[in-house]
Formats: sequence, C-alpha cells, structure tokens
Amino acid sequence: METPSTRSGILILRVWVEDGRSDGFRARIIQIVDGEQKPPAAADQTVDVFLALRTWLDELLERDR
Repeated sequence: METPSTRSGILILRVWVEDGRSDGFRARIIQIVDGEQKPPAAADQTVDVFLALRTWLDELLERDR
C-alpha cells in the first residue's frame, strides 16, 4: 500500500493601517512549506500580498514544478 504524500504549509499575513501610505497599509508575510521557512517579506500594495499568497500556494501544491 502506497503512503500518500503529505505536504503542509503555513502562511502568516499581518496587516496594519498606517496614515500617510499610498494604500494606507503595510503587511508582513511569513511563509512556511514543509517546515522550511522563507525569509519574511513586506508589502504595501494589495497586488504584492495577492502575489505572495499565489506563490506560496503554488509551491505548496507543487504547481509549475
């Protein structure tokens, strides 16, 4: 019997509002896939947050590999 592959990931997205910023917010992004943490990233535009989420999910699901 073949054991199914188990992959896991954690994405922590911390967002706070700052006055004087173009979009009005900043985000800190922490990504972990299979226990391996990437260096924290920062964003101040929604498109960058969406891209980080997509990249993390693609890696977790092994898309484009």
